[in-house]
Amino acid sequence: MEAAGISADLYAAYCSRLRALEALDFDDLLTEALKLDPPRRAFTHLLVDEFQDINDTQYALLRAWSRDAESLFVIGDPDQSIYGFRGASGRCFERLAEDFPDTRQIRLTENYRSTPEILSAAAPVIEKNSGPSRRLLPNRPSGTAVRLVQAPDDFAEAVFIAKEIGRIAGGVDMLEAQNFGHERDTRPFSDIAVLCRTHRQLELIEKCLRHDDIPCIVSGRGDFLDAEEVRGALAFFRSLHVPCDIAAAETALRLLWNCPADLIAKAAELCRRSKPFEPQTLREAVRGCGTLEAWASRVEEWLPLISEEKPWKLVERWEEAYGSSQALEQLRNTMVFHANLHETWKALCLGEEADLRRAAGSGWESGAVRLMTLHGAKGLEFPAVFVAGVRAGALPLESPANPADLEEERRLLYVGMTRAREELIVTAGAEPSPFLSDLPDSVVREDTGRRRERFAEQLRLF
Repeated sequence: MEAAGISADLYAAYCSRLRALEALDFDDLLTEALKLDPPRRAFTHLLVDEFQDINDTQYALLRAWSRDAESLFVIGDPDQSIYGFRGASGRCFERLAEDFPDTRQIRLTENYRSTPEILSAAAPVIEKNSGPSRRLLPNRPSGTAVRLVQAPDDFAEAVFIAKEIGRIAGGVDMLEAQNFGHERDTRPFSDIAVLCRTHRQLELIEKCLRHDDIPCIVSGRGDFLDAEEVRGALAFFRSLHVPCDIAAAETALRLLWNCPADLIAKAAELCRRSKPFEPQTLREAVRGCGTLEAWASRVEEWLPLISEEKPWKLVERWEEAYGSSQALEQLRNTMVFHANLHETWKALCLGEEADLRRAAGSGWESGAVRLMTLHGAKGLEFPAVFVAGVRAGALPLESPANPADLEEERRLLYVGMTRAREELIVTAGAEPSPFLSDLPDSVVREDTGRRRERFAEQLRLF
């Protein structure tokens, strides 16, 4: 634990809370399966997807479960192993070959996503890594050349990206469309993605896009499930429905009442003593504690409804009582698909948030440029992609205390570049990444030629 930057006391407290909740975290599910399952579990055929993302514990579980299997089939791409910080290792393929010497490898060498130009630009980046040849055969016709655009600073780079997206989309207004002065196929904003190594790099790009009235959404943010009013309502419902979840009550008090830490601690102790909730006892215990009195009053009001009302009706009542928002409307839309709150908690706890988002309606993210990290883009594809902020210190991402894993950082850039189907623009600031020197001569190199001083007026708008 100490090596991971987690104190022994903190980890002990975390484990104690899990036991109190009678819960297991994701890692516990794996380790407990290793302890209990293999002697009694037998699979005839075992299939594993995204094999490059497994960690050592998952690999041990795979070996245990496949011990008596007739077949083991794994599919994955070692060049997309980008989750080293989670314990994943691209070496899992080598281990598989060592542990199962009769394994037959089938290489899929045709690429149906990207144009030849994009594949040719990305190949030299990944071929610097150790291992066999990775050259892929394009199955699409030739397209536009890949562009590498260098700006004098981060601000000029962000302004360029905003203007270029406006050009790709045909101009965000009639005058701008005329100013571009040349014919080209235009794309809807939703066909365009901007990828960066870190969320921090996306902030300036987002500001420039919004300044130009270009709709955009930052993946991992702006999600209705992340909205405080949604988290607060769900935590409150959860605290009444599952009284042993003290953390839910603490979250509700913090988000809905901005309750100070000492009162949250007092409420948590009351919840531990009173399971299930006894409204009268609770009301007497918090008399004189203003915020907690408001909380106890709401507990008394809503406790009968938790077991009587459908989830969507609970949210509707909540909106009527305390005000609505777009995020709460989205939540209500998802609750229609749940017969009871138990189904809601199951969907949230078992990683089915994507289903909730789809149920909430596609309007949340449609018609907007997608801004996301390179990690977040894995598995996705877009007609036009900007891989931005490819500068020294950011890609590869490194610091004196944390030297970069150069092979994994190369894989990350490769993954980002190959998210593009038709158009790829790579941008960098004043000090470009050393990886960019590997790009072939077929990549068109450009310079924005505009420095921050020329945008002083625009800068003041931020």
